[in-house]
Amino acid sequence: MKTIVLGLGNTILSDDGVGIHIARQIKEKLPDIDVIEASAAGFRVVDEIIGYDKLILIDSIKTKNNQPGTYYKLGIEEFKTTLHHSSPHDMNMFDALELMKKHNAHLPKEIIIYAIEVEDTFTFSEQCTEKVARVIPEVIALILKEQFRQDKI
Repeated sequence: MKTIVLGLGNTILSDDGVGIHIARQIKEKLPDIDVIEASAAGFRVVDEIIGYDKLILIDSIKTKNNQPGTYYKLGIEEFKTTLHHSSPHDMNMFDALELMKKHNAHLPKEIIIYAIEVEDTFTFSEQCTEKVARVIPEVIALILKEQFRQDKI
């Protein structure tokens, strides 16, 4: 099964970069795995995942229901709509995937989303807040174990 890891976020906006920080560390631990980083989703990323069977997407999330540092494993059906797009001329990643499916693109059949509840996505900083940074090793270990059958990090 051809797998790709996609880390989303902006690494200069504190916790917003958590998906990319995790993706980079997975790449360090598993150098043969395909990993991409993106600061925007939608059509900008769909081309990158064509030809893969499995997508592991890692991103920040702000639900206001849980404490920063809480992490979730979600399916695509839980993200059919998003709060915003990067521009009014863009579409979210899941709408882009649906559109590409209609054009018979070879898209991942399995999409797993790991989302980390964040605290601060507005402060200019290349570091995550303490609560978010503390769970990064746990999330990496979980992904390695669940998706790559790696028990050691």
